[in-house]
Amino acid sequence: MCGILCEIRHSSHTIIKDEQILQRIKNRGPDCFNETQLLIDEATSIYFCGSVLWMQGLKPTPQPVDNERGTMLYNGDMFDRTWSSNLSDTEFIMEKLSNSKSTEQIVSEIKKLKGPFSIVYYDKASHHLIFSRDRIGRNSLLFHNSGSSFVISNVLGRKYPCIEVPATCIYSLNIIANKINLYPWDNSTEIYNTYSVEDWLQNVQDQQNLPDNEFVIKFDTLDLNDEENLIEEIENISKNSNNKLLIMKNLLANTVILNTVAKITELLEKSVRVRLETQPNKCKNCIKKENIICCHCTTGILFSGGLDCTILAILADKYVPKNQPIDLINVAFKIKDNSSYDVPDRITGRQSFEELKLLCKSRQWVFREVNIPRDKLEHYQSLVIGDLVYPRHTILDESLGSALWFAAGGGFVDSDVSPCRILLLGSGADELFGGYTRHRNAFKRNSWIGLSKELMLDWKRISFRNLARDNRVICDHSRQPRMPYLDEDLVNYVIKLKPWLKCFPSTHLENGIGDKLILRLVALYNGLNQVVFLPKRALQFGSRIANNKQKGSDVSSTFI
Repeated sequence: MCGILCEIRHSSHTIIKDEQILQRIKNRGPDCFNETQLLIDEATSIYFCGSVLWMQGLKPTPQPVDNERGTMLYNGDMFDRTWSSNLSDTEFIMEKLSNSKSTEQIVSEIKKLKGPFSIVYYDKASHHLIFSRDRIGRNSLLFHNSGSSFVISNVLGRKYPCIEVPATCIYSLNIIANKINLYPWDNSTEIYNTYSVEDWLQNVQDQQNLPDNEFVIKFDTLDLNDEENLIEEIENISKNSNNKLLIMKNLLANTVILNTVAKITELLEKSVRVRLETQPNKCKNCIKKENIICCHCTTGILFSGGLDCTILAILADKYVPKNQPIDLINVAFKIKDNSSYDVPDRITGRQSFEELKLLCKSRQWVFREVNIPRDKLEHYQSLVIGDLVYPRHTILDESLGSALWFAAGGGFVDSDVSPCRILLLGSGADELFGGYTRHRNAFKRNSWIGLSKELMLDWKRISFRNLARDNRVICDHSRQPRMPYLDEDLVNYVIKLKPWLKCFPSTHLENGIGDKLILRLVALYNGLNQVVFLPKRALQFGSRIANNKQKGSDVSSTFI
């Protein structure tokens, strides 16, 4: 992971004198920091700065990367085993882009990248600045227009009105004409649309300000044919027993369901493996020490004890070296003076921690309790978190962003802070496998058609609803968030599944069974038992950061 910032200056105005922004860029990449400036003509210059959190290659690759053809800033993770592990992804991508002979070829090369990323590349021959987030939108990239300069950066803050660059396209900005061409992520190399910078910003702003109920997407033709007669079989199995475990075992006896569970397990395990093995395998304290074997924790898991993160934990045990502990980081908030830190996520966290110890006896699991009192929460929300969450600004954004920021810190006592550099997250599991109450409500209203559309709606808006926000708050602690459920191969497989092979929110399969049904079966298939039936609990309620008297969609006072 890295911190990147590019400013296209049309005057002497600059935001780079803002030390707070530069520090946040450096927070994202503590291993090295560099900057450079290109003079385009008498009126225009481009400033680039980049910080690096070393994760790939034999040594850190300083940024920006510059040669006679182009300049690049790259913030991301390429999980492509066809590349040599001795070469950093930054070097590999720069070679591909700088050998491209046109903007269209540069765009085509970006489309081939697999993994979470944000990228800015200046083509010196055409004076085009190409920038993009990955097609799922797992990383952050913001765009700010000051009037005399344009800024593209991972983080900015409340002082700088900005938009999150939509993950729907790849963008090419003509530095001279101030026009933006949009290239869609499909196989076409043709321009989808062209805007002035101002019109593009206004258009994106209008879209990102839409409330959820006005978010409209085009649906492909829905194939809801049940050739295997699975709906009836699942209904019959669920009706014929009151024993939850027996229901789940009978479902796994079905060949189609078993094969689906096995395939999801295979893809998820592959995703976890590459995300654990693609790193220097040293903790924060050992990363600058040469010729040592690190026996400390390099991998942490944001751990509520729920279904998604516990599955990641049991798979991670297979690929983290046995001489290294795995940190299970569990956050709790004490909002009321007389309340306890024994919040719902703390209780389930301890339960799942005990189950992991029984199943993986050779592993040292460390259950890290991060306890945050109200005064500390409010102090850091005002000082830091508000700027990282921005331009998201609702009470829900602030609550979730705060919970993730404190959890990603890994603790606040210097002697007991996790030294891990990688954090595994369960992001995307609810959207892919139907974990929200709205999925059950959509099914009640309009059966499988309603559920299918709700799942697709969730997927289409995931890039700007939470992923970029979460990336900003987690990376502020110099840790790399890695999200195995959002691996392209796994996503492509799950998206094509019939809705009843993701979740089954019928009246006979209550919460804790029907929601994320196939993922619950994956847990059982991999030896877990207790976590299989835990009901979905939102982070803001499980950690008790949320005030249930407030409306989550209202603007937080931090942003007023």
